[in-house]
Amino acid sequence: MLSASTFHVVATELAVGTIALAGGVILLRMIIALKAEDGIGRFGDLLDSASLVAAIAGLLALPFAIITGVLSAPGDGLDNPLLFNKMILSCTAIGLWGAWLHGRFTLGSRLWTKKPLALIQGMIGLAACGCTLTVASLGGKYLRGESLMGPFGKPLQYSIAMDTTSAVIALLAAIAALATVLLMMPKPSKVD
Repeated sequence: MLSASTFHVVATELAVGTIALAGGVILLRMIIALKAEDGIGRFGDLLDSASLVAAIAGLLALPFAIITGVLSAPGDGLDNPLLFNKMILSCTAIGLWGAWLHGRFTLGSRLWTKKPLALIQGMIGLAACGCTLTVASLGGKYLRGESLMGPFGKPLQYSIAMDTTSAVIALLAAIAALATVLLMMPKPSKVD
């Protein structure tokens, strides 16, 4: 029988590989959108499609990587600050990827023709990719004691413990903020 650790390696490689591909393609597409004066061409359409497919594939693989990671962690699961921060960053990455996909599906591929929209969309995608790669780097720090982040990973080795009351207040504030944004946000339309 295969262990959760084996499944975690497969899910992590799939998620991180596709998300790294999406991040690279998003960066290229954003640079082209900000430099080009004539809009998008065939290469831009190809980059847009590649980033969309890679982001969807990575986003689908990410929950499996999270679940298998928690199941394969030694101890009680989230008793280590690195694992706790990995979980928070993983959830943040899922939210950012969801925002990137929402913007792309809502506004259409022509959003890359408008420089402000292209910049915002590109920065959201790069932030999502950065969160995911940070999570992967923290996994290396936790298991092997080494990380691609080097000295930048030091603050992530600590976490602030919240009691139940503080966590419930933070959750209610987040729900209120989300509801406010959803109710007050104008309805988007495709970019022409």
